Order: sequence, then structure tokens, then C-alpha cells
Amino acid sequence: MKIAIVGTGDVGGNLARIYTRKGHTVTIANSSNSPALHELAKETGATPATVQDVAQGAEVIILSIPENRILDLPKEFLNTIAPGAIVIDTCNYYFFRDGVIEAIEKGLPESRWVEQQIHHPVIKAFNATYWYNLTEEIQSGLSHRFALPISGDDAAAKAIVFQLAAEAGFDPVDAGGLDESWRQQPGSPAYCTDLGVEEMRRALSQATNERTPEFSGIGSSEKELKTAMEMNNEYMQSINKAIQVLVETKQWSVAAAAKGLYSQFKSGKNPGEVLAYVFEHKRLEGNNN
Repeated sequence: MKIAIVGTGDVGGNLARIYTRKGHTVTIANSSNSPALHELAKETGATPATVQDVAQGAEVIILSIPENRILDLPKEFLNTIAPGAIVIDTCNYYFFRDGVIEAIEKGLPESRWVEQQIHHPVIKAFNATYWYNLTEEIQSGLSHRFALPISGDDAAAKAIVFQLAAEAGFDPVDAGGLDESWRQQPGSPAYCTDLGVEEMRRALSQATNERTPEFSGIGSSEKELKTAMEMNNEYMQSINKAIQVLVETKQWSVAAAAKGLYSQFKSGKNPGEVLAYVFEHKRLEGNNN
């Protein structure tokens, strides 16, 4: 299958690794045509391209970029895709990164908004799992496969995405049509929770279409929004710094360090205290080996 991936960050980059390893023909692009793009191409055997040309002849196009960058995609970049091509949206909306997108804040499912911007149907997948779960290293240490929720309106397209999810090491779970994709958005019980199939189905059924305060920027002043963005940038810089500390001091991989760090967050520990502990002790509490 010919797969085009727009975005070469943690999710897009690891999907490129997976699908080249599985024998698919993969073309990759990012907004900057950076050295990292060509390094990933050299590592995986994927073909580097510009965003303008990446989807030419593609049967599957994977969008793996920040939500607000959807607006920067060339209007015609899907004009040369293969007939019946499938677009997979892995994106998530965070107002403190993307700025306020009013339609989403008012209840429009994130992927339905993406669909409206690119003028092509999408299937929502790969948005509700931690990026490190897409690595061969982390998956090899799991006792069972995690479930991956997938939403979309086209049953045939969704079946192909189910197959791609299985190839990526997950048990796909039908999360309904795209109008139901809010069930797997950030803040939902299904989002980044490392669940099995039956647990995932229960989590999807328990979701409510109400954006929680920590994921809503509606009504924020420009000053409040700017402060939230600055705080998020500082927080992400601290996380990346902590991961690097663990890589250097514990000889862990980036994926293992990220998993260890986020496991502490998921356990209910205060993220600020966890980060401070890493910087002071060069290790994770409870992960000292």
C-alpha cells in the first residue's frame, strides 16, 4: 500500500517506521523539509517529499501535525491522491498549543473540523495512545496488545484503517461514526489510558460530549491564552529535558524514558514534583534500576 505521512514528529515518525518495516511504500513530509526529515528517510527507507507533493498517488494519507497547522496545508495537496484514498487524522486539539478554535470549543468533533478544512472525509485513529506505544521496543515488553479506538463514516475505509492499526500492534475498536469521535478526544475516558478491548469499549460508552475546563479555552482573554501557551511551552520543555536526563543517566531509550515519566503522571503524582525529583536525583521514583 502507498502511504503518505504529513508530519514526522513522535507519532508520524514512528508510523513511518512501522509501515516501512511492514513493507508499505511510504512517503514522508514535514513543514520545514528539515534535516530530521531526511534522517528519518535514511533510517526507514521512506521517501522524503514536500507537503505539496507528498500525497501524489497515495492510497492512505496520514495527518500527524498540530491541529492548527491543518490550516497551513496547501489547498491542492490532495488533488493527486489515488482514487478512493483514505485520510487518517491523528491530530488532537489543545487550545493552549493551537489557540482557540471556536467551532471545536462549541462542540464540533475535532476530526469533523479537520474534514471541513481539507475537504475530504477522514478516519480518526492513532490519536488516543501515547507515542511511545508506537515503538517496537515498548510493544515487545507488553503482556497484551492495547486497544485503539477508530472513528469514521465509511465502513470500507474504516476496515482498512483497522488493518493498519493491527499491523501497528493494536487491537482496533470501532468507536462509531465521525460525529462520535469526541469519545476518543483529549479528556475522555478512552484517551491515552492503555486499555484492552473490553475496557476501551466501556470507556467509549462512558464518554460525554462536554469539554472539561482544562481542555477548554473558550472565554479566555488574549492575555490568559498567551499565559496558557507560555506555560504549556515551559512544561513541554521541562518534560523533554527530564526525558533527556533519564536517557543520559540511566542509559534508557527516549521511548523508555518517556514511558517511565508518563507512568508517574498517570499514577496520580504531581507532574511538577515528578519533574523536580528527576532533575534532583537523575532518576524516577519507583524506577531506580
